[in-house]
Amino acid sequence: MTKAELRTVMKARTQEIGDADWSEEDQESVYALTSSSWFQDREWIFGFFPIKGEVDITPLLEAALQTKRLALPRSNGDDTLTFYEVTDLAFLTKGRFGIREPLGSTEVFPDEHAVIIVPALAYSTTRQRLGRGRGYYDRYLGRYSDVLSIGVCRSYQLVEELPTGKYDRTVDHLLCNGVWY
Repeated sequence: MTKAELRTVMKARTQEIGDADWSEEDQESVYALTSSSWFQDREWIFGFFPIKGEVDITPLLEAALQTKRLALPRSNGDDTLTFYEVTDLAFLTKGRFGIREPLGSTEVFPDEHAVIIVPALAYSTTRQRLGRGRGYYDRYLGRYSDVLSIGVCRSYQLVEELPTGKYDRTVDHLLCNGVWY
């Protein structure tokens, strides 16, 4: 199966599941992540604001606002991501793809004091990811490959293997339903 075919399958799977209640599974993952040393030991959390079909990491974002520095992405017209510090989730606005994004004007960059939390349409148990097809996160992770990255997904998004290309990036760790891969 090609990446394009698998994207179609995963998007259809998300639609089929509809409004299923994933709150318990999402809570397991958020708890495992906020309890981990990878979260505890980092000053910066580079997260994402979840959309339908993604793990609801909003409690993690709120926890980060209390004890850490939080950065969220904004998508740019040139198919790149830039991250901006966020001090209040109420000050996000809908971006190019309808995803809530920060209004900030000063870009921040991850370093050894940061962790990047990465969404996807699907992940494999070997931590390969299938994004939405524009390469935003692959390019970002490629530029900051020395920064710890953690993927999060729901159980229906975890697959045995994914087709990959030379530009595809794996994450350092994967969390699904509270279980680390």
